Amino acid sequence: MSDNYLILEESKLNTSYLDGSIYKTYITHFFSYTKARHKIQCLYDANDNVHSVELYVIIDRKVDPDTNELFVRADFEFEDDEDMDTFLHKPLYFKEPAWFQDLANEEIVQLDCIFEQYEPILGPLIERNNISICINGTVQINDKIYNLSKPKIYDFFDEIRTNLGSEKTYKPLLSGACSSRYTLHLKSGKVIKYSGDYALCDGTPYGCKRYTKLIVDDLIKQVYESD
Repeated sequence: MSDNYLILEESKLNTSYLDGSIYKTYITHFFSYTKARHKIQCLYDANDNVHSVELYVIIDRKVDPDTNELFVRADFEFEDDEDMDTFLHKPLYFKEPAWFQDLANEEIVQLDCIFEQYEPILGPLIERNNISICINGTVQINDKIYNLSKPKIYDFFDEIRTNLGSEKTYKPLLSGACSSRYTLHLKSGKVIKYSGDYALCDGTPYGCKRYTKLIVDDLIKQVYESD
């Protein structure tokens, strides 16, 4: 088993605001700047049994300035009100997504994007743009093809890799009145798919400044300026 783990320190009883029922949540801590950014959906015990996480709330974060290691305290709630008292003070393990290692070790050769803009509150589709960006400098926007210099394309993919594959990554979230979908093609032929505007962040999940759609929009602006 890997060393990606957390410890349930204590349990507490909570009252549901919906129906007044009582349920348990668990206070835990875990380390590592990287893994704190991934959404933890499942935990595994020493026997490799799966325990599904319904939600968790980050209570506190502290970064060691010397090691850049992050100490996280969180409140976990398990699906179906699973009683996890048996696992208090014992390690539970979580796993990084497979694409994390793929992205860290392989070259990106193409990014395909679909951007859809809708009227607010589940309204009809207003606009759809299909964009394909290749390592050879070719950029296709819907039915038009453009060319950018390879240094600009390399810088673009470097930013995608640095943000998506760094310790500052967390699970992409859908946000706002538009939908964004991405397909990353790696040199080996592997494919990474994700969705949502806010796929990249600056280290604070609720304060993202650089994210996939913004990076793509900046590149498209360069395409139009160079045309």
